[in-house]
Amino acid sequence: KGRIVKEDVRSFVKERLGQPAAATTASGAGIPPIPAVDFEKFGPVDLQPLSRIQRVSGPHLHRAWLNIPHVTHHDETDVTDVEAFRQSIKADAATRGVRITMLAFVTKALAAALRDFPIFNASLSPDGESLVLKRYFHVGIAVDTPNGLVVPVIRDVNQLGIFELAEKMADVSERARDGRLKADDLRGGC
Repeated sequence: KGRIVKEDVRSFVKERLGQPAAATTASGAGIPPIPAVDFEKFGPVDLQPLSRIQRVSGPHLHRAWLNIPHVTHHDETDVTDVEAFRQSIKADAATRGVRITMLAFVTKALAAALRDFPIFNASLSPDGESLVLKRYFHVGIAVDTPNGLVVPVIRDVNQLGIFELAEKMADVSERARDGRLKADDLRGGC
């Protein structure tokens, strides 16, 4: 009477198991690709080609989203002394043509924490059998640009002074907003 019975299911499974496995292109951690959707059936759409930076960074951001645990931790700290120090060097920074922000201090603290706790500056080896402990401290900073968020990398943060770090942050931020970053500016962050 057109019903699916137990024997139909068994024979279907037996047939499928006997076929060679279809090649699927998994995108990170064995997750299948997103199925194509015809968005035009829901209403009018426009197609906008991806910018070069979006084409290059998109797969990396997606892979990171799939493979890196995303956690938010909130803590409180008293930055009164740091802010007083920042204010005390403000005039010197102005004569150098540099703007010192709290981000420079946070980035230096991050580099120190990565040095003191090397497991946070590690990646899993490709074979999954060991950790790759990095002995360099390249920190990515988020920059809001007219074309979206980009994360240029500042190399060897642990070896830079506050003024040097602020200069480098200003430089990569300006180049990011002007669309003048190179591929190497976006690679190698810890």
